[in-house]
Amino acid sequence: MHRPALRCLGTWLLLLTCWLLPVRALAGYGGTYTLASGTTRLTLVLQEGAGGQVTGTLSSTTGAAFRLAGRVQEDVVAGTCEGQAGTSQFEASFEGPTLILTLIETDAGGGVTSRSLEFARSGGGAGVTAQLGLETPSAGTAPPAPAGAARAGTPAAGKATRFPELGVAFVPPPDWNPQVQEGVILFTSTRYKGFILVQPHEYASLDQMAADAVQGIVDEASSVWLMPTSALQPVGTNGLSAEFAGIAQGLQARAYVIGLLSPRGGGVTIMASVESASWSDAYPDAARAIAGSLSFSAPAAPAAPAATPATSGRTDTSLMQYLAGEWYSYSSGTTLYGSAGTERTMTLCPDGTYRDSSEFSASGSGDASGSGVDWGAARTAAGQARWTVQGDRTQGVIVVTYPSGQTRRIPYRVVSKAEQTIAFDGITYAFAGTPRCP
Repeated sequence: MHRPALRCLGTWLLLLTCWLLPVRALAGYGGTYTLASGTTRLTLVLQEGAGGQVTGTLSSTTGAAFRLAGRVQEDVVAGTCEGQAGTSQFEASFEGPTLILTLIETDAGGGVTSRSLEFARSGGGAGVTAQLGLETPSAGTAPPAPAGAARAGTPAAGKATRFPELGVAFVPPPDWNPQVQEGVILFTSTRYKGFILVQPHEYASLDQMAADAVQGIVDEASSVWLMPTSALQPVGTNGLSAEFAGIAQGLQARAYVIGLLSPRGGGVTIMASVESASWSDAYPDAARAIAGSLSFSAPAAPAAPAATPATSGRTDTSLMQYLAGEWYSYSSGTTLYGSAGTERTMTLCPDGTYRDSSEFSASGSGDASGSGVDWGAARTAAGQARWTVQGDRTQGVIVVTYPSGQTRRIPYRVVSKAEQTIAFDGITYAFAGTPRCP
């Protein structure tokens, strides 16, 4: 049977099975379209904006994924088709209920090759909440029942583990070990490759969540390009799930993502990801097990470390000179095929200026802004304040005061004078040079 092939961005790519991804269907071209031929299925998602602007995605489970941008001119959408290999042209128009998508490639000699694909519209014109028959929980209402699975499944058995920093509790799935790193929960496993992340988001509705899902998980700086390849599915009454595929760290990669809304506002995103060659049902099953046992509570403020006997007395300016410097830490974990980590820097200026920053990165990252609000897996944080110190050249406490007046106590312990390493708040940093101070 004939298989439709797509030549876009300088190379013909075969697109394999792809499920429908419903989004908010707008008037005209906005909506979701599918094409099937034998075992091959393609999904085209278009959104209309002001002034006839049209944007969208064309994606598949093989990892082939493209972003479309164009404008409606005389009832025809014309624009560019962008993917990993480059950019080509496309046109789209209706013939009755069928959307004809024509992909146009120009070679180095000026020759033009085109291919037309026929798509059928799927879904209605309502937002995703209405399409799926869901009601968005409002802030201040009672917590919903456990989210449940996107399809039949049994939540993990056992006692729930609480993570007060994120205001969540759930039963970790078997063979996965969670740890909190910079405001996200990272799961690693000795049995499975890849990773699972649970991180906070600030979505206010399921429609807002769906609109971001359509855009995929894209981070050009990290060569990450994951596009949705399945229908959005309801997760209980307060969540959505979808599958993604594409390229991450130079590998074909797949991910399963669940977004849950909290009755207190915001919520969490659960993402399980691994290289495509290692993908199995174990990854979405683990994410669904977490969602199925998850409950929300008010996030707890971090507890201040208890003072040690060495922390009494006034700050010591000579000790500040001793500790002054650029300090660096990197802790590794697991991503698609075995590496991820958190990079931290701390600047202690002898005049009392304090700066810090941190970035947790994993292969599916799409958010390096620190907001933790999209379907990605990166999170950064930074701060600038004043610091004083109480203790000696072996151990003590650094007191950081932020512009808001809030304070933070950071216990420190010298690990090795010879190697110039100090544990700040239990994390070992290495001396990285003279501080860059005002």
